Amino acid sequence: MNRIAQGLTLVLLGSAALSSTLFSDLYLNWVKPVFGPFLIAAGVVMAILGALVIAAELRGEGSADPDCAPGHGHERAPGVAWLLLAPVVAVFVVAPPALGSYTVERDDAPAAPPEVPYRGSMFDDGLDEAAPGEAVDMDIRQFVMRAWVDEERAMAGREIELTGFAVPTEDGQGWYLARLQMACCAADAIVNKVLITNTPAPDKDSWWTVRGTWVEPEGDLVDVAQHEFHAVEQEAVQNPPDPYEG
Repeated sequence: MNRIAQGLTLVLLGSAALSSTLFSDLYLNWVKPVFGPFLIAAGVVMAILGALVIAAELRGEGSADPDCAPGHGHERAPGVAWLLLAPVVAVFVVAPPALGSYTVERDDAPAAPPEVPYRGSMFDDGLDEAAPGEAVDMDIRQFVMRAWVDEERAMAGREIELTGFAVPTEDGQGWYLARLQMACCAADAIVNKVLITNTPAPDKDSWWTVRGTWVEPEGDLVDVAQHEFHAVEQEAVQNPPDPYEG
């Protein structure tokens, strides 16, 4: 890889970062929205540096040896540097999608409740403010939090609306309505899901808004590893939202 190729690689990497942020929402498949400005800044810097490298080499300023003819420097990057083009190919050619059912199906780690106790008004799901009998629209993340730690069991008997993508269970005994939650990027995403057994499983990765009620477990809430939901009504989502919550 000569210096012109190195500069071109930087330009392409910068262009990939800019095209996935300025001209589309593709970057949301991999990182949280807050990182958008940083990706834009990084893309601009890489594109400018790449253009400067190419321009300097074309002017003959990139030679590593003063005795060497202009434009024919001896320093070359190792061949493995071409792997830097892999992200460019991924973005422009195959555009890796957001995580989905594949991640949920391979989530073998047992669920664990948060260590910090939550009670009453500390929840941000709108249930406490909703009028009696009013259906409450919750994130699956919020539902799971309540199902684990709300010792007052305020969700019992309340109608709740959840939106997520469908993942059939391995044993065919129901399906999961799932969403993913990430701290910064897709690499640290965790699965939030509820089990629905009273309706047939929809197609994998199809999106649904499900209205129903919490299946209140017996015993201590913190011992529950699988949160269940009784569906009363469900509607297909035509324009799926971001697969990530929180």
